[in-house]
Amino acid sequence: MIMETVALIWTFAPHIKIQLVVLALLLQVAITVWSYTQLSRARVSAYKKGEIEPDTYKAVGDSEPEHLRVYTRLVANQFEMPVLFYALIITGLAIGVTSWITVIFAFLYVFFRYRHASEMTGEHVVFRRRKIFFYSARVLLVLIADLAISTALFVQA
Repeated sequence: MIMETVALIWTFAPHIKIQLVVLALLLQVAITVWSYTQLSRARVSAYKKGEIEPDTYKAVGDSEPEHLRVYTRLVANQFEMPVLFYALIITGLAIGVTSWITVIFAFLYVFFRYRHASEMTGEHVVFRRRKIFFYSARVLLVLIADLAISTALFVQA
């Protein structure tokens, strides 16, 4: 009885569930595109103010002013932990085990990644940003557990 109830909750409204989890994935992609836009705007602005020269970007590194390195780091952040998010979501979709827990936590993950990016480009309080990062990491751990449990219980051989 319990297993049937869990299976029903896990599998209820599969098309909507898939659409929503793909929407969450696309929102994370949008955060990455937004990050690139912020980086580009900051660099163009710095160039127009005479703070940098085009040669600064032959090799990005310490020659970039600190206020621009924040944006470079912002973009780099989108290719670190979010890559695991993409892998989890796509794997769940590919093997057909996306659950409502996946949907809820996927949106929660995207929310925390957006807050993290906003903090970096806003007030940039490091300890607050760190706290937001760890919230997103915890959500990612739940998504990993969700995929593992879903795979163990619901993948048909």
